[in-house]
This record gives sequence, structure tokens and C-alpha cells, in this order.
Amino acid sequence: MQVTNKIAVTGLGVVCAIANTINDFWNALQTENSSIKNWDDLKHADFKYIHACRVTDFECDPLHRGFHFSVAAIEQAITQANCKSTQKWGLFLGTTMGESAAFEAMAEKRQTLNPEEYTGFGICKRLVKKYPKIKIFQCFATACAAGNYALKAGIEALQKDEVSIAIVGGVDPFSRIAMTGFSRSRAMSASGICKPFDVHRDGMVLGEGAGFLVLEKVQNATQRNANILAVLEDCALSCDAYHPTAPKPDSSGIIDCFTQLLNKNNLNPTEIDWISAHGTGTKLSDQSEAQAIAKVFTTHKPYVSSIKPKIGHTLGAATAIEAIVSVLSIQHQTIPHTINYKDAEFDILIPKKPVLTKVNKVLNCGYAFGGLNSITLFSSWN
Repeated sequence: MQVTNKIAVTGLGVVCAIANTINDFWNALQTENSSIKNWDDLKHADFKYIHACRVTDFECDPLHRGFHFSVAAIEQAITQANCKSTQKWGLFLGTTMGESAAFEAMAEKRQTLNPEEYTGFGICKRLVKKYPKIKIFQCFATACAAGNYALKAGIEALQKDEVSIAIVGGVDPFSRIAMTGFSRSRAMSASGICKPFDVHRDGMVLGEGAGFLVLEKVQNATQRNANILAVLEDCALSCDAYHPTAPKPDSSGIIDCFTQLLNKNNLNPTEIDWISAHGTGTKLSDQSEAQAIAKVFTTHKPYVSSIKPKIGHTLGAATAIEAIVSVLSIQHQTIPHTINYKDAEFDILIPKKPVLTKVNKVLNCGYAFGGLNSITLFSSWN
């Protein structure tokens, strides 16, 4: 890839259960604290599991919570990127549920609403009204890999000169629909403690939030003297098409995703410093991911960690928020740890404390129902 086609990350913005600013978010990742708590409203509604990671102190219209999360994160990102004078923006958004509260209200016949306004497409249309510089937009409903899908679309739009700035990310407000679905599929943690890759892990914990990045060509960023935080090199996608919810037992789809990304970018596995893992804490997903990592990285073990024990599984926002963590790890030359991890089951290197070390290349992984696999590659600038 020519230098002029390289994609720079110049802005970051986040809203999640542990923080609503980038600095607070990074600082919270260095602690042992988790945002998981029990919720009275879930208890009173007779949910089987009442623990979740939810954003507090965020007042907004509950039917448009995803839109307001998105605006809060986008404002942070475009302010940091200082790109408000740049023309021809593109919006690339991933989500799983859209405005779930609206669909719940419709299902319970509490309100009569137009469903189209509350889908991910509807969120995009509201964002276009708020930001007239957005000339094109795309929405991806690829579940828990949606953020990475949006990142790939942003790369392609910039390289084709369809846009000069790409606002890329994912959003999902807390969803009772998702909570019910994951409970019935026995994916939720009975203990209320998310423990990715631990031998005693017992499931995931649901979260909510939004994460957005500002992307632009390195050439454009340098010409306007923008601060380049990292380079988004590439995104690889694959699909198992094996089972509606279960990963393929041999991990071949994830392995293919790793190998196509490494081969396309002429990388040796030894060059990867950290893998920001999907790491949900469920039995099968963690096993599949760990098995793939062990098979690909045979002579060199990069650090592997998950932030989901801190912020929960934020569905369509997950890989977007974890992409932000990937950039921050490069910025701070520090690898976040996995809290609640005590007893190993797999032959991968999982830090129990933050690791201050060289961080030059990071892989950000996200997998979704239907066998969707996605991995993005971030590198340090200069």
C-alpha cells in the first residue's frame, strides 16, 4: 500500500459504562474496577439475570438513546481530530439492535411508532441531519462484528476518494430484547462475573455504549497538520456459515481471518504485539478464539486480553470501542489486562496486570452469530 493510501486515525470518542471521555476510559482500563452491577428494574421485570453494564448519568430521550450516545462519541472524536472545516464526510455505523427501547415499547403496545426511524438506518439518518457534511452513509447490522465492518467500509471509501473524512463506529444502547435472547441461549454469566479465557468462565455480561473514530488518508492528515494517533492498516473478514450461533469447532474461519490479514500485509506473526480479543467469557466462543490464536501464533505468543469484564458486551459497539482501545494501547505503549482472569485453560498469553511494553502492531478481533469473523490491524505512526 502506498503511503498516500494509508489510513490515519485522528480522533476518538467513547461512551460506555466505565467512562464518557477518552481519558477517563483509558484510566479506568488500568484499574481492577468493573461496571457490572445488579439492576432493580431487571429484577422487578423478573429477568433471570439482573446484572449488566449500563451507562449512568446520561440524560436523554430513551427512545433515541443510541443516537445520543453516537452524538456524544462523535463530538469527542471530531473535536480531537479538529476536522470540522474539512468537507465531504462519510458515516459508517455498526449496530445490532438499533434503538431497542423503541422496539420494546412497540412490542408492549406502549407507543405507536414508525419502526424505520429506530433501526440503525434511522440512527444514521438522524446523524446526517445533525452533521450536514456527511454526504454518504452506510449501516452494518453484522451483530458483534459490526464495528469492524464499519471500519473496513471507511477504509474503502477513503481509498476510493469517495470521502475525505470517515466517521466510523458502532452503537448499541442496553437492550432487554438482547438480554432475553442471550439468556435463553444460555450465554449469560450466572455468577455475574465475566471471566474471559478463565477455566471457570460461565458466560457473558451485556453492556451498552458507543465508540467512534475519525479516519482520513495519512496524506490529508499531514497536509492539515493533524495529530496522527495510529494507522489503520487493514481489515480481514471471513464467514464460517457453520451454525446460527455456535462457532466452528476447528476455528478454521477465525484462522483464515488471521492468515489473510497477515499474508496480505506481508506480516510475520512475530510482529504482532497485542491481540485485543473478542473475549466474551462464554465457553465455546473463548475456546474457538483461543484455539485459533494458538494455531496461528506458534513460535511467538502476543499478549491477548479482553475489556468485556469491565464494560460488558456492547454488541454492535464492541469492536468499535475495542478499536479505540487498540489505538490507545499504541499511544500509551501499554497493553490493558483482563480482570477476573485467574486460572488458565488455553496456551495463550493473558496479562493479569497492565503491561508497559513496545506496542507497534495490534489486532482487534470481533466475531458474531452466523460465523462472521473480523480482524482489524492497527500500527503505530512513524
